[in-house]
Amino acid sequence: MPRFALSTQAARRTMTPVFPAFPWRRDDALPLLVAFALLLPIVFLLPPLPIDETRYLAVAWEMRTTGEFLVPHLNGATYAHKPPLLFWLINLGWLFTGVHAWTARAMTLLCSLASLVLMYRLAWRLTASASIARWATWLLLGAIYFGLFANAIMFDVPLTTCVLVAMHGVCDLVAGRAWRGVLLTGVAIGLGILVKGPVMLLDIAFVALLAPWWSEDRLRGRRVRYFGAFALAVLLGAAIALAWAIPAAIHGGAEYARAIFLNQTFDRINGVKGTSAHGRPLWWYLVVFPAMLLPWPLAIRGGVAALRARLRELKSDALDWRWPAALVDNASSPLRFAFAWIVPTFVVFSMVSGKQPHYLLPMIPGVALALAIGLDASALRIRVGLLGIALALLGVAVACVRMLPLGHGALAYASDISPSWGIVVFVIGVALVAWRKRLMHPAAPAIAMLALALVVKLALLQGPGERYDVSPMAQRIAALQSSGRPVAHLGWHHGVFEFAGRLREPVPAFESLPEFEAWARAHPDAYVATSYRRFRFRAEPVFTQPFRGGEVSLWKAADALASGIDPTIAHQKDADEDTSDE
Repeated sequence: MPRFALSTQAARRTMTPVFPAFPWRRDDALPLLVAFALLLPIVFLLPPLPIDETRYLAVAWEMRTTGEFLVPHLNGATYAHKPPLLFWLINLGWLFTGVHAWTARAMTLLCSLASLVLMYRLAWRLTASASIARWATWLLLGAIYFGLFANAIMFDVPLTTCVLVAMHGVCDLVAGRAWRGVLLTGVAIGLGILVKGPVMLLDIAFVALLAPWWSEDRLRGRRVRYFGAFALAVLLGAAIALAWAIPAAIHGGAEYARAIFLNQTFDRINGVKGTSAHGRPLWWYLVVFPAMLLPWPLAIRGGVAALRARLRELKSDALDWRWPAALVDNASSPLRFAFAWIVPTFVVFSMVSGKQPHYLLPMIPGVALALAIGLDASALRIRVGLLGIALALLGVAVACVRMLPLGHGALAYASDISPSWGIVVFVIGVALVAWRKRLMHPAAPAIAMLALALVVKLALLQGPGERYDVSPMAQRIAALQSSGRPVAHLGWHHGVFEFAGRLREPVPAFESLPEFEAWARAHPDAYVATSYRRFRFRAEPVFTQPFRGGEVSLWKAADALASGIDPTIAHQKDADEDTSDE
């Protein structure tokens, strides 16, 4: 009998007044153990990466030093680009661990592990199939973007956790558990908004609004009650968010209020420069999203026709609704749930002008669910041969990258990567090819991708890591400030030095030389730093270190102004021209 099929008599025998015992076996914890083992080392080894991770730690650090927890600040100015929940969580962690960057990474890793558990639970609730739940967990864990972001200090990681919690709440609403559904969905919406703003509603809206479709009209006769309960959950979430936003708007002033209530939503939709400058064409996600899902576009085979035929076969033997472990009454409903999650959300995100790959991170669990259903229905299958060949070729490319004429541009750091990392990737690829007939489970490509994510970050640390570690310059700036010598920066610095140097004072940023000259005349003992080539002075800097695709240098302000800008360098393109927030 198909996995989805269960006779009415069997359903009645298993019926209980609450959900049956959660089908968790010891081997179900394997994805969590693998994730923990392969993702934990980076928590402690990798320094915060500029410019995003260093910026978010700087905001959290400024909260701690100023005691201003209501309105986030960066370099002394209000920071309206993101709500405060991530910064609050980082400060909460610091109460127990002391001030460390790894505290924030550990927090996001815990959110990622929680997302895996929530994925397992959601797939099981929708399908009543433990095998689908296991496969969905492996599929989510194995997506390369999930592995790369699982321990990153980014908002999209806890946002994904909030989205999964909200999906459970919507399932409760569909199942008739109104108050639990309202509470779960509302709290998840509120926390999601406090993590990253109103985009949380977009991530869950279509699943909730299309519930009559994906639940096979299970809501017949009580749609008004269902939508009323969902509206109540949205109001609860809005109340949680407004409990912060209204006092913050009053405290932060009119400009800050306008930014958090209007600009940060509408300007991002329109791609306005200065809020979200990542304006990209309509089709951009069609190219990027498959790459985010690797290895699955290479490791999964099958066709739509086979999946459709298998679903028709399964639908003929329906699952009795009265078995409370399932929220659906036939095999097509979980797949409809996944499509309601993925397709309309993807379309709307594509229509928004501002685009970044990690904006789609909360959609990856929906893809994992759909693929797991296809695997369980035997319409899809795992084949790792092509993936192994791709990894082997990638390994060869990495091992040979030093032979390429990369010059001194933004890609020059690739020449710092040791060929040994390419050999590691090559060996992983060859192993997949050699054992391709035995590796028919999603665990194999998932572990390979997690290993690749680990190798990428270790290679970054071992090779060009010093280009991303701003501690030497930050400590110089901190020492100068402690001795009473002011330090300014030419060009916006994104707060990259603030946390690394544990700075107690802002570093003024000037976008033009006349502004800086006026400031320098009032501070004759000042120093100036910059990573922008257009502000490269002829004078010998007192300190220089590699920074991303170039370098950051420190001069005595008087010497810098006396020497003038070096015309041979000023025309070169800067690596840090993008001054927008992610």
